[in-house]
Amino acid sequence: MAQKTIKNLMQGAVWLTLASLLSKILSAVYRIPFQNMVGDIGFYIFQQVYPIYGIAMTLALVGFPVIVSRMIAEEKDVTKREAIFQFSLQVMFGVGVVFFLLIFFGADFIARVMGDYHLTILIRVISFAFLLMPFLASLRGFFQGHEQMMPTAVSQTIEQLVRVVIIIAGATGAVALGWNLYMTGAVAMSGAVIGGLGAFGTLLYFYWRKKPEKIVFTKKWASWAFTKQFLAQSIAVCTTSAMLILFQLLDSFQVYRLMRSSGIDATAAKELKGIYDRGQPLLQLGLVLCMGLALAIVPMITAAKARGETRELRRSVLLIIKLTILLSGAATLGLIAIMRPTNQMLFETASGTGVLQVFILSLFLSSLIVSMSSILQGFGNMTGPAVAVCSGLIVKLATNAILVPRFATYGASWSTVIGLGAILIICYILLKRQLPIPFIRKNMIGWAMLAFLVMIIVPVAWETFWPLTNRIGSAVQALFGALIGGIIFFLLPNQIQFTHQTRSCLHAIWLQIALANN
Repeated sequence: MAQKTIKNLMQGAVWLTLASLLSKILSAVYRIPFQNMVGDIGFYIFQQVYPIYGIAMTLALVGFPVIVSRMIAEEKDVTKREAIFQFSLQVMFGVGVVFFLLIFFGADFIARVMGDYHLTILIRVISFAFLLMPFLASLRGFFQGHEQMMPTAVSQTIEQLVRVVIIIAGATGAVALGWNLYMTGAVAMSGAVIGGLGAFGTLLYFYWRKKPEKIVFTKKWASWAFTKQFLAQSIAVCTTSAMLILFQLLDSFQVYRLMRSSGIDATAAKELKGIYDRGQPLLQLGLVLCMGLALAIVPMITAAKARGETRELRRSVLLIIKLTILLSGAATLGLIAIMRPTNQMLFETASGTGVLQVFILSLFLSSLIVSMSSILQGFGNMTGPAVAVCSGLIVKLATNAILVPRFATYGASWSTVIGLGAILIICYILLKRQLPIPFIRKNMIGWAMLAFLVMIIVPVAWETFWPLTNRIGSAVQALFGALIGGIIFFLLPNQIQFTHQTRSCLHAIWLQIALANN
């Protein structure tokens, strides 16, 4: 790989990493004031339909653009590049129209399967996002194929900013006007469509201003062979990227309906599902650091593999797994220790604290899955992680059916943990076959467990002997508990080696960023 290509790869990774982290923070943070405005039932209504938007966003941001960019980058002939862009847009437009028709006209059926007929209007609103998906995905893939990542990064950020503003402003206005919660949810969902339009306008601006080459359309249509190849590669990437969204989608179809069939009152079931959904923003915020680490290091793995630097490749893989275990483990146990005050600080009440403590175990499992699947993709293994996710979804589907009728949202939390555990085991086996070296040393586990134990002593003792039960007191307890626990974890003498390696890792990432921008 030429030095210029490696430089462009790293520079693009920097921009996409920053945009992805900012978008994830926005996507997690807005849900807290939204829940405070509409309550647990209003939050349940929004979260029931959100996974449908999540699938559209995954297709437009990660799945299709990755394949389009790869196919364009591998082709040097300008005419063939134009054909790839045109044919891929045709395929994606067909997919988008099919999704739109199925969701818009099948909204009534989908809502009934979810167990709540009133969700129909929200489902119809969000269906329009699939009509924008082909244009967003094709333009992002076009730019990325020419090693221009800035348009994707800026359009992603604009999309999330517009969406968040519409959601918060729309919910505020709807509540002030006394609209019912389902209409409020529909207004909030419209933010996805308006945000998509903002992203489309941004991409068009970049094309008119900095087009790498002119797009020329012909009267030719994509062949069946091209369509099959394009869809097969896209499905593999999309399935892995949409893992948590697909888990949420299963919950939308199963949890409320299963609770109702087990005899729980409709209002109580909606409140329980809304409280259970509080775990999603907590999970997303917890994943920001770990996913940022993965996004920053994986390009280094890809570059090392391309240069044939086996020693550096193994070192990077071991480092990312070790840091993921330590950071996600600390974040998971820390959140469990301060979950009661955190729950009340963010969502007004401490309801469902036990359910959320179980659910947040997903943070540790998801972080490791993201790291391992990203490493596997860096090695060129796209189908392995997708197969693992599909297996985990089957486990989640089955365990939901068994546990939710008996334990309500506790069962849903445990089924998520079990499903993610299945995915992690498969990813570990695949990675072990790809790189047959020991990933975890016994002494590291011992020091990590000691660090985790010492870290949570103060927050747990505070919660046990002097809990502050009003919202302001809970905020003080949660924030100071997190601060004290974090300081203890990073300053623990036995963690010196970990701190040194973290500093070395961050220094390596910073060096790569500096080289990419020079």
